[in-house]
Amino acid sequence: MSSSQALYLGYPEPVEAPVTSEDVTIYRHVPGNNPTLSGLPLSILSKVISSLGPLANFFWHNAGFGALRHIEVAQSYQTRYQPLVIPRSPEPSSSDEASLFSGTQDRAFHTSADYVAAYNSGRTTPTDVALYLLNLIKNPPHSLAFAEIREDLTLEAAKESTIRYANGMPKGPLDGVPFIVKDEADVHGYKTTYGSAKVHRNGDGETTWAVKRLQQSGAILIGKANMHELGSDTTNNNPVKGTPRNPYDRNFYTGGSSGGSAYAVGSGLVPFAVGADGGGSIRIPASYCGVYGIKPSHGRISARPSVSLSPGNGVIGPIAATLQDLALVYRVMSEPDPDEPSSAAFPLPRAPLVSISTPQRKLLGVWKPWFNDAPDSITSLCNAAINRLVAKAGYELIELPTIPYLNECRLAHALSIMAEIGIFVNGDISSYNAANKIFLSVAAQTPALEFAIANKMRNMLMSHFAALWQKYPGMIVVTPTSPLPGIEIQKPHLSIGVSDTNTSLKSMRYVFLANFVGAPSLSAGVGYAEESGIPIGLMGLAEWGKEEDLFGWGKDVAEGSTVRKRGEIWVDVLGGVGGSK
Repeated sequence: MSSSQALYLGYPEPVEAPVTSEDVTIYRHVPGNNPTLSGLPLSILSKVISSLGPLANFFWHNAGFGALRHIEVAQSYQTRYQPLVIPRSPEPSSSDEASLFSGTQDRAFHTSADYVAAYNSGRTTPTDVALYLLNLIKNPPHSLAFAEIREDLTLEAAKESTIRYANGMPKGPLDGVPFIVKDEADVHGYKTTYGSAKVHRNGDGETTWAVKRLQQSGAILIGKANMHELGSDTTNNNPVKGTPRNPYDRNFYTGGSSGGSAYAVGSGLVPFAVGADGGGSIRIPASYCGVYGIKPSHGRISARPSVSLSPGNGVIGPIAATLQDLALVYRVMSEPDPDEPSSAAFPLPRAPLVSISTPQRKLLGVWKPWFNDAPDSITSLCNAAINRLVAKAGYELIELPTIPYLNECRLAHALSIMAEIGIFVNGDISSYNAANKIFLSVAAQTPALEFAIANKMRNMLMSHFAALWQKYPGMIVVTPTSPLPGIEIQKPHLSIGVSDTNTSLKSMRYVFLANFVGAPSLSAGVGYAEESGIPIGLMGLAEWGKEEDLFGWGKDVAEGSTVRKRGEIWVDVLGGVGGSK
């Protein structure tokens, strides 16, 4: 047993992926070979494919999924359907309970601490904020980000918080702070639709553990956030519930599938939101909307009793306007759930207000061919951020020689998440949009053999990264968050939708890795695209359980990066409420 294995439950055996030929060590840019469909052709083909199995099978093979069974090296690994790796003990933590927001230099966005200060000073109340927001989000562009609003529940929670402040007894650093929750997590009193026309659960059940923890801390739920239907793509195009616009350029998507959550944070409506991430669905929209997002270690944050769209890849986590709120909300959400076995096995998180600390080991891992598979406009900003980390923050750059089978593993992740969403709908595709009828019909063609091989490859990749972290303890692997400087909205796509598998797979070029191996990953902004002004993100991937290292890394990134800008869609909630009093 290695020293790392002794510190974790379920730690993979640290073995670098076996190389049977030099070809698998070379990064290959694989262009997409899938048609882009929208409008009437999409509507017609969705009906044809959903009724003709052989045609759906053709599209499955056209995507390249059939090649997985020919990767012989994967056969020597056991299948690993969930990448669950649990630390046995918590990381060292400071006892400084009041320093998380001290010395905060980032003033482009309001923090939860700003809301608490406004309430404590009497400048406004949680009820005033709730009323202001409820009036604001009834109409576009903000209404496009919401799947459901319950004014009665919001105002009831706001009233209770207002009374606590009036009595001088607030619950803590989140009391009265507004937030929203992606329509993938169950909340009592709200329907769960996964962004579709179908009501999967009507709201009479229990609230998701992580959301309940936020509500128990006094945070006020403003509503359920819109999402890409079934989380099946990365744009947040949603012809059923509406498509939110990017706060920095209305002609661009927010990114998805947590696009409603990211919009609400990026536009200033709320300082944080709850998202979910199975293939970049927190980090991509966080990057495009100019805010922070973290995909936690697999199983770290309990989503019980919500039903996951992809239990082998998906996690629940926060999106926040500032790094301080991201850390605060993560720590509250990640309190172990005694009724969920994997969550209960994790150690307690750091106390909510402990300051963000710099990683003990400052190592950055880069595989250059993969990193550079993006436009110069993106890689130049990301490289500049890395250079600043090395020159000014004391990081050492490790140039990784290769990550074998990376493209094959990206294909395996795509197959695994697609198959799991197909299992989720259990063969009933009648309630979903045209693009998802095609997606689900193709997903249904996945044989058990290919699904098993995909999860053997997951185990191989986890073992390879365990070996890398054994060789370079504390290393954070860095890439751009997305190889795309945003995705422009085509108006014909809004009414019926669009099926664009090539763009979907391209946008997931970097983010898939964290989901497939179950490790934590954080996106932090490093600049803005010259033409559109869409924010550009740099992403870090840390060893299992090392979320706090990522917060420290994100702080170092922020201290050396460009001054943050607000988008063209921006709401100064505290200024608006304060001005009305």
